[in-house]
Amino acid sequence: MDSASLRLFIAIELNDALRAELKRAQKQVQDECLRAAVANTIRWVAPQNIHLTLNFLGNFPRAQIPALTTALERAAKYIAPFVLTARGLGCFPNARRPNTLWVGVEGDIQTAALLAQHIEKETHALGFAREERGFAPHLTLARVKRDASNHERAKLGDLVKNFPTQMYGTLHPDAIHLIASDLKPTGSIYTTLARAKFRKE
Repeated sequence: MDSASLRLFIAIELNDALRAELKRAQKQVQDECLRAAVANTIRWVAPQNIHLTLNFLGNFPRAQIPALTTALERAAKYIAPFVLTARGLGCFPNARRPNTLWVGVEGDIQTAALLAQHIEKETHALGFAREERGFAPHLTLARVKRDASNHERAKLGDLVKNFPTQMYGTLHPDAIHLIASDLKPTGSIYTTLARAKFRKE
């Protein structure tokens, strides 16, 4: 990424209580991974870097950030504050060959999906591609390393399937955040560039 552009995504921030519960969930899964001898196959997301991503935009010119911020403010004004719940574990694309481990998101998913649609409409007008995959809200806990074997992936999938379902907390979002991601060898560094508030009820 050159200095004239930024790697961007749009997300809902988590509260501190939920981040603490997700950290606890990571520790529980880590312990199970150690027992299953697959602990070295996973890269964990730092709890402070976990977000509910609504749209990943990719590289975007710094000079056009003000126009993007205005577009997000238009998208946010259609939405009133809503409630989501973080519950249960899962993996993408499936439990036979997982690449990502996540906590599920439940609750007012229809409103969250509508918000994502408004964001996509506004960003598409600025030249961003439309999202090809359907909206699947989740909180990423970890990513499976590329060199993990099929056997190791299958063991991870079984571990996730058999993990007790737990409720980790609730979200009461009232805004969306435009975030820049700077990829470093030690992990991503996120910087919030703008915040667009929902309309009042």
